[in-house]
Amino acid sequence: MESRRRIILCGCTLAAVLIGMYASLEPVVIIGIFNPPKQQIFLPLSKSSDSLLSEEDRNMRARERQREIEANLTVIEGRAWEDVYTNLAKVEKGDRVPEAWSRRLPSDQHPMSLFFYRRDDTPVRTVSHLLYKDNQQLYLRFKDRDAFLKIDYRIFSDNDFHLGSGLSRYPHPPTDMLYPYRKYGLVILLSGIALYALLPRRKISPHTMRYPRWRIVCGDIASLLAIVPFFSFPFLITGGTLQAFTQGWPLFFFFWPVFIIGIWMLSIAVRLAAFSVTVKEDRLILSSTSGEKEFLFKDMAFFQPVVFRPPKWLIALSWLAVLAGKGSARLGAAGRAMMLSGSASGSINIRLRNGADIFINITDQMGNNALKGFENILHKLKEYGVEEKTETREIRSLGLETMRLPDTR
Repeated sequence: MESRRRIILCGCTLAAVLIGMYASLEPVVIIGIFNPPKQQIFLPLSKSSDSLLSEEDRNMRARERQREIEANLTVIEGRAWEDVYTNLAKVEKGDRVPEAWSRRLPSDQHPMSLFFYRRDDTPVRTVSHLLYKDNQQLYLRFKDRDAFLKIDYRIFSDNDFHLGSGLSRYPHPPTDMLYPYRKYGLVILLSGIALYALLPRRKISPHTMRYPRWRIVCGDIASLLAIVPFFSFPFLITGGTLQAFTQGWPLFFFFWPVFIIGIWMLSIAVRLAAFSVTVKEDRLILSSTSGEKEFLFKDMAFFQPVVFRPPKWLIALSWLAVLAGKGSARLGAAGRAMMLSGSASGSINIRLRNGADIFINITDQMGNNALKGFENILHKLKEYGVEEKTETREIRSLGLETMRLPDTR
């Protein structure tokens, strides 16, 4: 149950990221008000080019522009088109428009007076048969009055996404249009959190010891802080789920090693959540992810204190990360390296007569008591006559251990 709980939470969270960052490449239709008075059409392209162009060249350029507009001009009518024009005019004036219209505005920080549509949306579908190529422009004139709209047709591809900037073509479509499944991703995320919290915890007897729930939850949170951001960074930096694999794939080599470490941390949290010890008159019963096992006191040779520390190579890698970092990143890496270097968890090591070792972890990495009532275990071992060794054994290990089989080599 404990592993299932965390698989659901982690799976739903990562699925929410993938679904939420899925960028739709479906073409968009951008509509804005077009004002074609002659004094605007005949303006030169720029002030610098004005002095270089003769009057005849400027007039020729304006005529070419006029012919281009006329060649792409379509007459429209109907209430739906009138509503588009009316609300675009409100946006241009800075007036508020209903939410149904504001959701069609660009998602840029300073949105322009433009509305985004799909080809099949009303009323765009009445002219969608005229749209067939990327960056195509279409001019619409109302049948009964001298008012114009301009359409820009955009066909997106993976090449429009770049590292850091995401979609590089401006203006950006509304978020709901560019990431159409983001709302479903939020539902999946909330469902995972709810199932994590509501799934029942394994019932235990009053004589059974296990780690407090708040410690387990803190371990889960710490694991997710390593898993979720470093899993998500390639997709956030590239701007799309599929685009991260086509345009931003080098980012996976940089961020996902930490994501994998987070998965390993979550596996430790699973073992902590599943672990419990029951003290009987003549035995100990240990429950873990692999099931329940009984160990008779008469089969125990001795017990002694053990300190688990991180492997030296892992500490060395953490300090190399400090040297590779810059600025605030170096400070954060230094803090993590110092914590890793000084971390140590205390355990009870029970050696069985067949050479196997049992480990019961009683403190966290900061030395705080994590298993309430562990004194009962020590009392029972002494009462039964199991030998006690005072020498502290040190073990370099990647994670929580509960048992080691004897080395038969």
